[in-house]
Amino acid sequence: MVSRIYRVHVFDGAYEVLHKRTLTYQLDLEGPGVDGAPGRLLQALTRLAGPTENEPMDAPRLEIRDARPGTTVLDWNGA
Repeated sequence: MVSRIYRVHVFDGAYEVLHKRTLTYQLDLEGPGVDGAPGRLLQALTRLAGPTENEPMDAPRLEIRDARPGTTVLDWNGA
């Protein structure tokens, strides 16, 4: 199993937060440990976005996109 580098985008509803930053994450989306990874990543970025972006983050959502073409490979809201 090969891990790849993905671009990460965090949204509060439809509004992208932390958009002034380029966030990347190395992840193996087919590996057995992927189950909790999006949740942990979303939780960490939500904590960062609160004070940094002054966002309450009522409806956090995470998009993981392929770094080169920008295609969304995972759209995750924690549900």
